[in-house]
Amino acid sequence: MKKIILVLFLFFVSCSDNEIVSNNDLNIDETTSTVFSEKVSTTTTSIYVSQLDSFTNQTYVISKEKSLVSYHAPKQFLNSGLEVVTGSTNEIIGEFTLSLSECDLADSCVFIQNLIVRVDISTLNSKNSIRDSAIKTQWLESKLFPEAVFRIEELVLPNRDFDSKIEDTIVGKFSIREIELDTPFSISAYFINDEIHITAFTEIDTTWFGFDPPTKFNAWEVLNPIDISVEIIAVKK
Repeated sequence: MKKIILVLFLFFVSCSDNEIVSNNDLNIDETTSTVFSEKVSTTTTSIYVSQLDSFTNQTYVISKEKSLVSYHAPKQFLNSGLEVVTGSTNEIIGEFTLSLSECDLADSCVFIQNLIVRVDISTLNSKNSIRDSAIKTQWLESKLFPEAVFRIEELVLPNRDFDSKIEDTIVGKFSIREIELDTPFSISAYFINDEIHITAFTEIDTTWFGFDPPTKFNAWEVLNPIDISVEIIAVKK
């Protein structure tokens, strides 16, 4: 296959009747969200855009050695400013099937099937053993609920004339602590040779998934929302 670069916005969509949870509905502090997003923002790089040849039913498997899932939590101290605490893991597995062809919705469409991504959140490492232990046993309780899951059965993304660039915000099924919610993700990706490089970003409120954010009275508290970022490299099977 000739070298091509594909920029996709794709991920974990669902056809369920559940409504998307909004920040306003859950009283998320917009000021906190803005400050936090500025602290974890990354530099956008230019990606060459081309038109692609059609292909069908290509299966890709996540390479966990080249992939990373991270949380970024704003931690407010009583007598000082805001600090962003980060933990990450590369214990992430999954696969999906991808096609690009003509369709009725647009000039062309990207078809995604049987996508599932599993993350062992009990292995999240913030380089602070006390913090990581507390997250496992008290707050997130990842020792009891070690798996976060993204899943999709079928997704169709309209595409302009087989253009390698697609931009969108996609809503999909996301489960933590065995609570599954429709959650919006901003996704970008590019295809090169037999690999797809994917990045995804979302903000969550811990109370959506049944737990309060960590706090130590009269000292500090973690503030909602918390950012989750995903960097995946998927290899053609």
